Amino acid sequence: MLGSRLCRRFFSSFKPGDFCMLRHVKTNRRYLVGPLDETGHKNVKGGTIFHRQLLDQPVRSIVRTEQENTKYMAHFPSLEEYVLHAPRACTPIYPQDACAIIQMLDLAPGHRVLEAGTGNGSLTLHLARAVGPQGHIDTVDKLETHSRTAEKHLERFERGVYRPVVDLHLGSLSDVAASDLHTRESYDAVVLDMPDPVQALDAVLPLLRNDRFLVCYLPNMTQVLHLIQAIQDMPLVMEDTLETAWKHWEIRPTIIRFHQRHKHADTTENDPPTANAVDQPEIEQLPDDAPQNQVAAQQTWVCRPKNYDVHGHTAFLVKLRKCEPVKTIPSTQNL
Repeated sequence: MLGSRLCRRFFSSFKPGDFCMLRHVKTNRRYLVGPLDETGHKNVKGGTIFHRQLLDQPVRSIVRTEQENTKYMAHFPSLEEYVLHAPRACTPIYPQDACAIIQMLDLAPGHRVLEAGTGNGSLTLHLARAVGPQGHIDTVDKLETHSRTAEKHLERFERGVYRPVVDLHLGSLSDVAASDLHTRESYDAVVLDMPDPVQALDAVLPLLRNDRFLVCYLPNMTQVLHLIQAIQDMPLVMEDTLETAWKHWEIRPTIIRFHQRHKHADTTENDPPTANAVDQPEIEQLPDDAPQNQVAAQQTWVCRPKNYDVHGHTAFLVKLRKCEPVKTIPSTQNL
């Protein structure tokens, strides 16, 4: 039953309890609205959108503010949009880091994952989507406010489709590992988002399968060096350390018009061009709703990074592989 629900993730219309991403049709500014109910409303640029305007409407419907002068298009939020816009109890693990963690853990459908540091549940949602209905996530946090926030997001995003995949645990990782978690080598991956993951390694290493991966999310290099020094006598080897950065680009059509200016006012139209005559380009941005034939005819585009002057460091991701020695199988020649 859960497998069929996970396969049918597309919803055709908005129902009570859903979240909706409103996108301004001209500026592309976005607002997360929800959970939807008959009496709710959202204040947006240009006025107010009432939840009843969205209920039972199909995706990509156009809704207007109460003054009828601003239009928004309604979408179901992607996981990235939901994580970035949903209410938060703490800073979430951002999508670029979550995607990198999933790759570093080498996750596949059916895997079992242990997460320490539930936070808002943003990484939890990414992990649950990666392991699918046959997999399982155990996530641990010391703060009840974090755990409650994560549970709300698991229940609300895509109508709670990933909630059955996740078990939330409250308490320290060492205590939870000793009492609530599974037997030895029962996890295919471990991810630790905590100030000092070294303190938890003795508790989680027996739970991780040999030759599988553990990723630590560490904000600064001092923590990375402390971790590397601490694992020298442990069955762990560091395979990689990443710092992720996504560069978003602005690509839009423009109109370029040229105006010729002359230095002398008495220059006539019959006079030949002089060295003082300069073509001055004037750039005008095409509106988002410009006709496609007008856009295609210009063949002039602005292409530049949106965040070229922004320092986007979030954390260092340290990938460790469990490397306990195994018994060597003797060759047949030695028998």
